[in-house]
Amino acid sequence: MPRAFHFFLRCRLPRFLIALLIPCAATFAAQDTNLQLSFKTITVEGAVRSFYLNLPPQHQTSHESASVVIALHGGGRTDGDELAAQTDFHSLADRDGVIMVYPNGITAQWNDGREKTARRSREVMSADDVGYLSALIDHLVSAYRADPNRIFMTGLSNGGMMTLRMGCEASGKLAAIAAVIANMPMNLIDDCRPDTPLPVLLMNGTADPLVPWQGGHVGFRAKRMGQVASTDATLRFWLQHNHCDQPPNITAFADINTRDGSSVRRLRYPCHPAPLEVVLYSIEGGGHNFPGSQTPDLPRLLGPKNMDIQGAQEIWQFFIRHGL
Repeated sequence: MPRAFHFFLRCRLPRFLIALLIPCAATFAAQDTNLQLSFKTITVEGAVRSFYLNLPPQHQTSHESASVVIALHGGGRTDGDELAAQTDFHSLADRDGVIMVYPNGITAQWNDGREKTARRSREVMSADDVGYLSALIDHLVSAYRADPNRIFMTGLSNGGMMTLRMGCEASGKLAAIAAVIANMPMNLIDDCRPDTPLPVLLMNGTADPLVPWQGGHVGFRAKRMGQVASTDATLRFWLQHNHCDQPPNITAFADINTRDGSSVRRLRYPCHPAPLEVVLYSIEGGGHNFPGSQTPDLPRLLGPKNMDIQGAQEIWQFFIRHGL
C-alpha cells in the first residue's frame, strides 16, 4: 500500500473503515528503509487494538526465546509505522535478533495519565492502555516466543509519558524503560507505585517548548494538554524508587554538529543492587525532538534537534546493559 494513501486513510477516514481497508496481515514497507512491518491486531476486553511487528531474520530458524523492544509513538496523527520509519531501531533489532514492536494508540494517542484537556478525546481518556500493552506483552510471549524477562519499552513524547506510566503500573513486566522528551504527568507522579526496581533512561531537551524541562503545562501558547512534573522531579522520583544514593558519572559528548544549537550531557546514577541505574541525557538547548532521528526538523515550532548523538543507539546500549 503506498505510504501517501496509508497516511490519507488515517487522517481522513473513521477508524472502523481503516480496519476494513487494511488487512490484519498486510505488510508495509517504510520508505527509505529495508524495514518490513506486519500489521497485526489483538482483541483486549472486547476492543480490537493494533500494532506493527518486525521479526528479525533469525527468528524463523531459531527455537530460542527472543528479547522484545516495544516503541511507542508520540501523540500526533500517525501511528507506530511512522516512528519505525523515523528511527534506527529496526536495523539494531535485526542485527541483534530482537523482536521489534510498534503499537498503535487510539486515534494515534495514548492515555498516559494526564488530566483531560480539549485535545484529548473521551475515547482516549477512557482507553485502558496499560491493560492493552500488558496484554500485548503476554501475546508476544505466547505467539512469538518472546522472553518474558527481556521485555523493554521506549517512547517519545506522549509515548514517553505512556512508557513512564507502564513503569508505574506494570513494572513487573518490563526489564527497563527509556522515555524521550517526556516527564511524569502530575496526575501520575504522586500515585506511582512500581512493584519492582526498574532501570530508567530519560532523554529530554532543556529548551523543549512542548514538554517543558521545568514542568508545567504541556502545549504551545494557549493550547494546553495537561501538566507534567519537571525533569528534575521525574529524575528524583526514579532515583528514590531505585535507591540510588551515589553521585552520577557525568559524560559530556563532543559537540560534533556545531550548527544544531545544542549539546549533550549524560548523567548515569548507579543504584543498588548493580547493575540497576537511572540515566539522564540532558540535551542542552535541545527542543522537542529525538536526537539523531528523522523526526520532522521544525526548529521554529519544536526547537533545535540535536545531531551529536543517535538517540536510538544510546537507548539500545542502555537496554543491552540490562539484558537485551
